[in-house]
This record gives sequence, C-alpha cells and structure tokens, in this order.
Amino acid sequence: MKTKINILLVLLLTAGLACHSYAQGLVNNGGYIKGSSSSYIKFSGNGNMSIKSTTADRTTLGNMTVDFTGGGTYKLTIPDDSYVTVDGNLSLSDSLLLKASSSGMASLITNGSVSGSYARVEQYLSQDQWHLVSAPVSSAKSNVYLNIYLKSFRESDSTWSWITNTNTPLNVTEGYAVWSSSAFTGNTTVKFRGTLNTGDKSATVTYNNGAGMGDGWNLLGNPYPSAIEWNSSWTKSNIDATVYVYDGIQYLTWNYNLGGYGTKTDGAIPSTQGFWIKTNAASPSITIPNAERIHSGQSFYKNSDPSAGILNVQVTGNGYSDNTLIGFYADATDQFDSEYDAYKIKGIFAAPQLYTVMHNDEMAVNILAGMASDIQQKTVPLSIEVGQPGTYTFDFSGLDGLEQGTSVYLEDRYTSGFGTSGSKLIDIRNTSQYAFSARPQDDPARFYIHFNLRVEKPNEEPGDGLAGETTIYSFEKNVYVMVKDVNAEVSIFDMLGKKVLVEKIPANLLRTFHLGSPQGYYIVNVVTANGLQSEKVFIR
Repeated sequence: MKTKINILLVLLLTAGLACHSYAQGLVNNGGYIKGSSSSYIKFSGNGNMSIKSTTADRTTLGNMTVDFTGGGTYKLTIPDDSYVTVDGNLSLSDSLLLKASSSGMASLITNGSVSGSYARVEQYLSQDQWHLVSAPVSSAKSNVYLNIYLKSFRESDSTWSWITNTNTPLNVTEGYAVWSSSAFTGNTTVKFRGTLNTGDKSATVTYNNGAGMGDGWNLLGNPYPSAIEWNSSWTKSNIDATVYVYDGIQYLTWNYNLGGYGTKTDGAIPSTQGFWIKTNAASPSITIPNAERIHSGQSFYKNSDPSAGILNVQVTGNGYSDNTLIGFYADATDQFDSEYDAYKIKGIFAAPQLYTVMHNDEMAVNILAGMASDIQQKTVPLSIEVGQPGTYTFDFSGLDGLEQGTSVYLEDRYTSGFGTSGSKLIDIRNTSQYAFSARPQDDPARFYIHFNLRVEKPNEEPGDGLAGETTIYSFEKNVYVMVKDVNAEVSIFDMLGKKVLVEKIPANLLRTFHLGSPQGYYIVNVVTANGLQSEKVFIR
C-alpha cells in the first residue's frame, strides 16, 4: 500500500468530519481509499489542493464538498492521470479542475447529485487534425472553441454546418467536429465551465434513408467527465450494435455482441469524445446510461488486438496502418447484419484504407454465415486504397479459433504488373506477412480472401505419379483457374454446350477470366498433358 497523506491534511471518511488543508492534497499511487454515500469529506482552506489517484477505481470518496475560504482564488485539481469516484453527492462552492494533456485526462464519476457551476473540465486538442468532441457540462457554448474551427452534423441531409456564433449552445449528448489550426491556436487545451452532467441522458437521433439523406448516421457525444462503455445495457431502439470512434487518423469500431468484434480493443468511449452510431429504421431512440460510466485512461483509441477465431488483416505503409476483420457466426448472413457487422468509414487520405466488400457494402468488420468449426467455401473481396505510392505490408492474425483444416488464401491479382490479370495465391496459414507495391491510381479491388478453396486433382495415368493439382472456382462474374506444375488449356461452355471462352494458361499462375455472360451455370474444362478436369461453376 502506497497511500500518502501530505502535511497538514486530515482525512476521516467514516465519521463525517471535514478534510482541511493548507498544503498540496492527497496522493494515491496504488492503495485503496474507501468512502461511501454515508460518509462526508470537505476540501477547504486558503490554498490550492489536488487529488492524485493513478490507479482506476481505487479512490472512492463519500459526499464531497469543495468550499475554500480566504481572499485568493483557490481550486481543487484532479490531474490528467487520475481517477476519482464520489460515491455520494458533490457540492461545488469553488472550482474543481479536471486536467487534460496530450497523454490523458482526469476521470471523475459521481454517484449522487451534482450542484454548483464551478466545474472546470479541460480537453486537449492536437493541431491540424479533426477531433470529434462533446460537452461534459450543461449550458456549454461554442465560445469554448474560440479561434478553433467548429461544425455540427445533420443526419436528415448528411451535411455539415459551420458554427461561427460564439454564443451557440453545445447540446448535451451531441457530437461536434473541431480543428485546431497551427495558424491560430496550435496544440491547445480548451476548458469547459459549468455544472457537470450526471444522470441518464436521452439523445436525439433520426433516420432518413435515401438519396441526399443521412442514412441513419448520427454524431453523438459522451456527456460525462469520465469514459462510458458501449454495451448491450444501453436503452436503444432501431440502432446498430456497432459504435464508431475517430482517433484522428482512422475510424475504429466496436460491436458489443459475440464478445465485441471490432478494430479497437474495447467499448470505452473517452470523456468529451464524439462518436457515431447508425440508426436502421424509423423512430429510433437511445439513452446514454449513467450506470455505464467507467474509469478509462485512454484519451484516444489505438489499433486493437484481434479476437481469437477472427481473421484480422492489418495493412501498414506510409507511416500509418488500418485493419479489417472477417469472421463467421451461425446467426449471421452474407449481407450486412446490424447486430454483427460494421461499415467502413474512411480516415485521412495519407493513411491506407482497408475494407471488405459484400454486395456493394464496404465493411470494416464482416461477419459471415457459418461456424468457425465448419466453414464452407467463401470468397471475400478485399479492397485497399492508398494515398501515396510505396511498399505496403499485410499482417494476418487471429486464425486460432478456426478449424485447423480450414485453408485461408490471399489472392493478389496484380503480381504480374499493375492492372494485369495474372494472380498469385498466398497461403495465410503459412505466411503471416505479405509485402506489395501500391499506388493511389490502382483499382482498389485488387485482393481476395479465400476460405476453404476447393482444389481438385485431375485424372492420372498409371505410372505418371501426381499429375498436379487444379484449382477451379467462381465468384460473381469471374472464373478462377490454376494448375500446379503443368501448362493447361481452359475452355468454358454454357449449359447448352456453346463455347464461351478458350485460352491457354501457364503452370502455377492463378488466372482470372471475367465473363460478361448471363447469370447461370457454366462448365469449365481444364486440359493438361496428364488429363482432363471438369467443374461446374455458377456465374452471377
């Protein structure tokens, strides 16, 4: 236990006595300070004080009053690395300052009422990038962002509006976008002043679907001076199970179902953080619950670790990274599922943008129909967009939860040169990384992920040994053929016997044939010196 009580500080939490001080305050670096709603603590005196508590959930005070005396301007400060819980009521007759910096911000949870408009909550903004923000106090106004670009989002028509009047109210639970320019403020700390928000907060959300409308995207904000956890306990209706948080570079996602699939590590939404949710039907509703406040030291999200059993694909290049996840669940479909999947929201232009595509939906998280222990053959288009030409690297992880015999391949369609039809298959089970060159003008639809790719063995003649392995499959309008070790001739026929295509292919090269033919079944014949292999495929 490393609890330290500085000189001239008297603390008694259980007997209802006051805490008077003329020194620096209370420091808790790992021990436990326990109060309750039946105990009482008062911070007063004629000098500044602080409560430093560097371990979450270990400093709990009772009913708390801040009321300094004397002729100076005094305040009680909670530093940017500290976590404090007030189990009872909080009464402020003098300033309570919650500090923030580039490394974190103070976290305060109050379990009773809050009175007094003397709270000061800092929010740190790094220069020359967008931040999604919200107000942690009631009656906040836009003048807190003086000389900082500020705008609001309207779901009804998917438009942003600049806020230029310094007297515009910042609505509780609404998210806003801000930009601190190096030409005006640079890296800066803004300070909210007012009464701390507490209690359940109902947010206004709308759903307008169609051309020129918001398609259900609503920008909300954490209204409390602590983090909140996105989980299934929120009271909501007609809203997807995924939350989207911007970290200044990429949009990160978290889904509370199935253990929380997403491109971030948990469901914590930091204090003063704006976040996106998506409504999916008329008359949506949501309440941000007071009970889901948590202490979290994460000021903005970093890249996540993958969940077991989910293929996590991370791309790195140009000093940035991005992730996309592909998984399987029995109740999911191969369409977008509001309870499991996450849309792709693209980040800054300089960073690579990685996503899968299913039926024209761009997805950051793609949960497909099936079980991890019994995956049928699946092909998932994997798209990438880059802002600068250069070398990029895929890292694959998270396959431990899939059946050991499940094959997983990456197909690169540009291995013979940009824009060519020659393809290469990379066995992800045996290769955890793959490096490639990419340019901004490249077609994003360059890659495919294949699960349980079917490999057929052609006919063998006695004494010939293994004649090779032939891969034949289709996806959408494409037919794919590869023959191991021997050259081949590929012929494709419709079900009436009409020849649609004939072409010779070299050994060990996955070849893509795009058919502009009508939807239906086709016969693919692959002839080598060792025999004939025939397969029926379906073209959409």
